[in-house]
Amino acid sequence: MGILNTDAIILSSIDFMEADKIVCALSKDRGIIHAIAKGAKNSRRRFPGTLEPFCEVSMDVFVKKEGDLHRLESCQLTDAHLGIRENLELLAHTTVMIELIKEHLGQMDPSPATFEHLRRALAAMEPDRQWFSVWCVALLNILSSLGYGIDLKEEGRAGIGRRVVPSGLSREATTFLLNAGRLEGEILQRLSVKENLKREISSFLLSVCNHVTDKRLKSGRFLAKLLDFDANQC
Repeated sequence: MGILNTDAIILSSIDFMEADKIVCALSKDRGIIHAIAKGAKNSRRRFPGTLEPFCEVSMDVFVKKEGDLHRLESCQLTDAHLGIRENLELLAHTTVMIELIKEHLGQMDPSPATFEHLRRALAAMEPDRQWFSVWCVALLNILSSLGYGIDLKEEGRAGIGRRVVPSGLSREATTFLLNAGRLEGEILQRLSVKENLKREISSFLLSVCNHVTDKRLKSGRFLAKLLDFDANQC
């Protein structure tokens, strides 16, 4: 037990009682942290606009024994990533990454690679940029860091872990994903993608997330509705 200072990304927060919030954050050093922020609704000094999803923060957490809810003492904002909230499609895609991480990482289970993939993606995913390619590569990298590397095959197949499953991807979509993962960040952010290809790739990657999670992600259902494809096929 003691005070832990760590960089973190807020994944979610919910109101609790009259003045508190319960926060779920992905930390750089300890993986997922669940903590209660006492008086967060009223305190602008200890939590100055830092507890919303996508916020990148430096946080002080009083770590209790395993299984207990930790206590969030204070947060300092590094980047609010407000642009994500300005575009509904961007918001929906980003939320898929957040939910995937919450489903697969345990509390205080360190995964520095997952943290870094998400941090870099949030920094690049702005509504005035070509963010879709960044999202594709980030999601593939996050899946890999969680133990679900995808080996794209020819003729509509994909290897997920040790399994080979139908991908349903066109040759164009497969080529795009294979090539995007090899590009540098700045080039990736300038890569334009046709709308029909976005829908096809989004549907495929969402189906992979559902496959490894063994259930349909809530964020995925919202994304499917937004892009007008059948979530039941994912």
